[in-house]
Amino acid sequence: MRTAELRSKLIEQFNLVIQDDSKLVALDAIFDSMSTPESDSFVPEAHYKIVEERRRKWLNDKTTGLSWNEVKVQLKQKYDL
Repeated sequence: MRTAELRSKLIEQFNLVIQDDSKLVALDAIFDSMSTPESDSFVPEAHYKIVEERRRKWLNDKTTGLSWNEVKVQLKQKYDL
């Protein structure tokens, strides 16, 4: 599809969409997300460093983990479930 055809198609679809308020709000959010500067990640660099450190400790057997059943038991005890 050529640019002119695509532009015409999108204008027609846009005119239909803006008649519905809920779709208009969604479209506004899409435009907002397209116009904000892109970042490499939404996760702060400090969080990556924490994960790296924990992974390093785990790989060097400097830490232990819990089974899912152990985690469930601890959560039930903590929250009186």
